[in-house]
Amino acid sequence: MLRLMWVSLMFVFLAITVAPFVFRGKSSGESITDQRLDVIVLNGTRRNRLAYSVTRYLRSKGIDVLYYGNADTLYAQTLIIDRRDSVNLTNAKKVARYVKGKIIYMPDTDNIASVYIILGNDYR
Repeated sequence: MLRLMWVSLMFVFLAITVAPFVFRGKSSGESITDQRLDVIVLNGTRRNRLAYSVTRYLRSKGIDVLYYGNADTLYAQTLIIDRRDSVNLTNAKKVARYVKGKIIYMPDTDNIASVYIILGNDYR
């Protein structure tokens, strides 16, 4: 009897926690977050809290910002750096829908984020 109750509890736990992720159906419209898209936002300007405000904006659009902070130096131009896709730059292009900047590829040896955004003085 105790074993049956234990198995039942485990089944309920799995049904509540795991099943929604395993058995969810694909919708017809693809969201920007259908594929994991992690972003790091760095402020390369002298404007206070710019990376924070851009982070809030991107999160409102469904983009997962892992970290935001200041860049080591100042930048004249905003850069959107794709760290994973060297051919099509698809990750950077998805982010470029919301933040305008020069899209480039730079390999990520640490495998931290898909895209880095460095905000430059041209950011509006």
